[in-house]
Amino acid sequence: MPAIQKIRNHGVWLIGVIGLALFAFIAEEFFRSMETTANHSKQQVGEVYGETLSIQDFQEMVNEATEVYKMRTGQNLSDAMQDQVRDQVWNEFVVFQLVKHETDALGLYVTDAEVQDALVRGTAQSLQTLSMFANQQGHFDYTALQTFLKQYKEMKGKAQGEQFEQIETVYRLWKYAEKQLRKELLLNKYQGLFSQTVLANPVNAKQVFEDRNNTTTAVVAAMPFMAITDKVEVTDSELKAAYDKYKENFRLESELRDIKYIDVAVTASAADKKALDEEMNGIYEKLEAGTEPAVVVGGSNSIVRFVDMPLSANAFPMDVRQQLDSMSAGQVKKPYRNMADNTMNVVKLIAKTTTADSILYRAIFVQGKDEADVQQRHDSILNALRGGAKMKQIAKAYGQNADSAWVTSAQLEQGAAQPENVKFAKALYDASGLTSLDINGNRLILEIMQKKGSTPKYVAAVVKCNINFSKDTYNEAKNKLNLFLAKNKDLAAVEAAAAKAGYQLIDLPNFSSASHNIGATGRMPGVAGSKEALRWVFDDAKIGEVSKMYDCGEANDHILVVALSAVHEKGYMPWDAEDVKSFLTAVVTAEKKAEIAAKKLAGVKTIEAAKAKGAVVDTLKNSNFFLTPFISTTQAPEAKVAAALCATKVNQTTEPVVGTAGAYVLKVVSHDKGTAKFDETTETNMLARQYMQVAQGAFADLAHNAKIVDNRYKF
Repeated sequence: MPAIQKIRNHGVWLIGVIGLALFAFIAEEFFRSMETTANHSKQQVGEVYGETLSIQDFQEMVNEATEVYKMRTGQNLSDAMQDQVRDQVWNEFVVFQLVKHETDALGLYVTDAEVQDALVRGTAQSLQTLSMFANQQGHFDYTALQTFLKQYKEMKGKAQGEQFEQIETVYRLWKYAEKQLRKELLLNKYQGLFSQTVLANPVNAKQVFEDRNNTTTAVVAAMPFMAITDKVEVTDSELKAAYDKYKENFRLESELRDIKYIDVAVTASAADKKALDEEMNGIYEKLEAGTEPAVVVGGSNSIVRFVDMPLSANAFPMDVRQQLDSMSAGQVKKPYRNMADNTMNVVKLIAKTTTADSILYRAIFVQGKDEADVQQRHDSILNALRGGAKMKQIAKAYGQNADSAWVTSAQLEQGAAQPENVKFAKALYDASGLTSLDINGNRLILEIMQKKGSTPKYVAAVVKCNINFSKDTYNEAKNKLNLFLAKNKDLAAVEAAAAKAGYQLIDLPNFSSASHNIGATGRMPGVAGSKEALRWVFDDAKIGEVSKMYDCGEANDHILVVALSAVHEKGYMPWDAEDVKSFLTAVVTAEKKAEIAAKKLAGVKTIEAAKAKGAVVDTLKNSNFFLTPFISTTQAPEAKVAAALCATKVNQTTEPVVGTAGAYVLKVVSHDKGTAKFDETTETNMLARQYMQVAQGAFADLAHNAKIVDNRYKF
């Protein structure tokens, strides 16, 4: 009872405490939910129409595409190729989501029956890379796929080792192709529907054919705008008016940023080169003295390994080939510098010989209970073969087939990384008839059946060392740049002092986060390994701010500093942005000069009169309405000229025509009909394809409405 009374006495206080506790609990859950949402958002690579792509799913798709590439080519991907795969996966995701959004709204989808029909037909693009299921004509064979899938089901769980890996590899290729096939069919279905909105008809096709087939020759008197020296003033109000007219040209689907950066490529110093010279001279002396080549090359930093077997000239670097041609056996070439690959080189020609280009052989592996048993069987088999026995019969008795096989010298050289392959190759080159050898404890009897061709080959020791910078040289370059940045802390200061300090400040406007590296533009890869700097530009940088130094480059041989000069938000570039203003100024200037040119040619009726006004006279040949004629005197294509020529009769002169780069007076010399014959089906189909290409621009509008978010740069 006392306890209950105590609670009653403090009731209001307790209610307040409980309320606070309850609020704290709710607040904690709220902030935990907010944190979870934020973390989830941070794991999103991108978004299309609200459909998100997580980093886990994206990486899985990239890994899948990478593995497929490796399985198809047998090659590993470089960093640049890996970036291309990431781009391809992202672009496929975006296009598929754009199309799927439309097809979902239209009720279009791909049925299992349609997939089955596509497999039977075998013409889908996604099936053409499955070479293991191709028929003799090289086309996809559905029967071969069915046979494999049946075998896979029977062997799954039974096959082991290399056999299991092979069938799993083929199965993964098929599953990837199957997913791609469904996407391809949906895209084709949507495009097929879309194509019905842009139909080509025979009447239109014939008109386009005639526009292309018929040509005009004319005399052109041109007054180029660039030759008009009258002063032209351009006001901001005129630029703004032009901006309103061309505004859609400046629409940004994603944020862009203007950056400036210093890229210091570190190279070897004089001291570094001297140290390498001394090292290479020591290597030269060892090879001259007869030290084992494998020991000398293996103990150096050579990027070319030593192979103790005859190799064709193509197996050596280009500069080494040129040296071998003029060397004799036993000669050692003194150290020389090759500027093409930035290396120092020493070459010793050990032997020069001639071997076959192709060798036909067959073989038997000799196995036994122990070494004595193997030796006894080896001798017995060899004696039997020398006595006239057939290798295939003996091989069959030992559970082998001993089928003959051709091998080329190029194939043998590809396997030269393994000592056992070198031993095998030397046996093929040196032997004729029967021979035997021991490879990793296994006895092998070879029969050399035939040799074709012959090529000079070399056994050579090559020490090729990169002319690298030392750690001290790199630190010196870094310290110098660090000192420069300590004195120049913002972009304005860096711009003012960079050139005097010996640094080039590179200007890169309209830089996109979709780039893989700083400085990447078009086909230029930029500074390799600079993704951390790229993330700084788009996540942390403020206008006028200068980044820290980044260690970059494929060989960690670049030091990078970046500064942010401007931000262009998603939407429309402003009229006074540097690139936009430059374009608008050129447009308004051209319009004003067009007015001046029109006034100068006003009332002109002949080519001679136009020439008297300052026009430049030239001849225009093979012009037609299908292709915009290019006017050499103004260095510009002019669509209005094509239209004027088509509407003008022979020997008549046009009124002045004001184009985009000049004003023109034209006199038609002749209208010529081509010899091609009109084919209604061919021309209609051609026109339909052209319309479809134009219609592809609709995807840009779809993308604009899809609110695409691209966060790939974060990962």
